[in-house]
Amino acid sequence: MTRRTSRPALAAAIALVAATLALNGSPVSAAYPERPITLLVGFAPGGSMDLSARVLAGSVEKILKQPVVIESKTGGTGTVALSAMLSQEPDGYTLCATPSSVIIRVSQMQQVPFKPFKSFRPIFGFATPPLGIVVKSDSPWKSLKDLANSARANPGKIKYATTGVGSTTQAAVDAIALKEKLQMIHVPYKGSIEALTSLMGGHVEFASLTSEFVASVKSGQTRVLATMNEKRSPKFPKTPTLKEEGYSFVNDAVYAVVAPSNLPPEVAAKLEAAFAEATKNEEYLAALDKINMEPACYSGKDFSDFLRSQWTEINRHLKAAGLIKEAATKPE
Repeated sequence: MTRRTSRPALAAAIALVAATLALNGSPVSAAYPERPITLLVGFAPGGSMDLSARVLAGSVEKILKQPVVIESKTGGTGTVALSAMLSQEPDGYTLCATPSSVIIRVSQMQQVPFKPFKSFRPIFGFATPPLGIVVKSDSPWKSLKDLANSARANPGKIKYATTGVGSTTQAAVDAIALKEKLQMIHVPYKGSIEALTSLMGGHVEFASLTSEFVASVKSGQTRVLATMNEKRSPKFPKTPTLKEEGYSFVNDAVYAVVAPSNLPPEVAAKLEAAFAEATKNEEYLAALDKINMEPACYSGKDFSDFLRSQWTEINRHLKAAGLIKEAATKPE
């Protein structure tokens, strides 16, 4: 589990927020929320981002005493949903659940209609996805070395699927291709479900996926050659990580809820406290595990700090891979 704030400290913070609102809360903060909240998701229904957001929504709406409705806004590798949120009133009734990579990776590879560090108010980071390099179970490749050798012998012929241009899943393959000097064909999709379907249909030779791959491996349809987190996945203890295989890549994706930067502070505080409380619920944790996600605990400030620290690291990787000369979007 990724934790950036200790539970005792988080409990104290929640108590402080509650006390502050009780003493100083404005009419807006005292009444909020008075109607359902929309939580936008920029990736396909049934994917890890969508499912994680639904699990979170089901838990937090019990605390907020209002429905939290998931609305899909796919496109632009997640940027369409963020832009759609920013077009609404900053009143706390339209939020967005997004991978951190959309804010700090995609925005470096393409111009986006927002400033990564100025347009958003991070509310809470709640989950991290396991990522993996996956092949069909009948593939002759048993390791990343096999994959690299085949790609080297067939330059420009091996096709691979990812969750989108500029995504963390693409970055993982870029790290492999850069070190091995490989030329492969990237086939981006709107999420892991579509990418996995492409793999199963034989349209690509391998795929770089988020947690959707776990079920396909367990059912025997696919085989995972490597995972991407810092440590080996408890679900695949015998499978090496990219880092163990000698590639300078570690999963930098954290799933989080963000709001427009000009959200009233009282509303932001109320939301952060509610999401923090929601992610302690045992039912929530069990539901998250059922969809093969790992819980995280980033306060709004922690997540903001994480974005800033990762921006520089991602910028270095993108330049080294020859994907950018400079970031396409200025962060602030």
